Amino acid sequence: MKKLIFILPVALFLSGCTLFPSAPITGTEEQKAEKLAQIISSGGQANCKVTNLSDGTGTQIIVSGKKMKIVGSDMGEGKQGTMINDTLYTYIWSEGEKVGYKMKVEAETPEEPTGTPAQPEQFDTNQQTADYEDTTKYKMDCTRGNVSDSEFTPPADVEFTDFADMLRSVPTMPAR
Repeated sequence: MKKLIFILPVALFLSGCTLFPSAPITGTEEQKAEKLAQIISSGGQANCKVTNLSDGTGTQIIVSGKKMKIVGSDMGEGKQGTMINDTLYTYIWSEGEKVGYKMKVEAETPEEPTGTPAQPEQFDTNQQTADYEDTTKYKMDCTRGNVSDSEFTPPADVEFTDFADMLRSVPTMPAR
């Protein structure tokens, strides 16, 4: 009975802990972006909303492992455009449309070292200032964890055309 009294509180405590805890990402906008990059590179999960402060438009970025989903303005008709990368294909479509495109994700191949050492980057104060002014026009709010796999499933009612198949069907010009 004494073991049960000890184990029960420990089990309750641990059941509240998850591998990817759901918690807001805090700090400056630059720090938030760095934390999001760390989450992506470590295979973690996050759900972020980037808001353009000048016009109020927003983009949602959802990541889980190597999967990513981006939902934002399609720059014209006021519709939302969506891109999903499920590690096998990248799917792209617009809100309300019944057709979209998909492209096979190619495996990354490591680059061969070039023999010449990389030159150190020069620090450009003017560019740094321009970048800072740019970041003050955006706000990023992120929450770590709690991303469902269903976020990375393209809609069943959209027919996706394989971009590679479409390119193969384009006639090529004969060589001269």
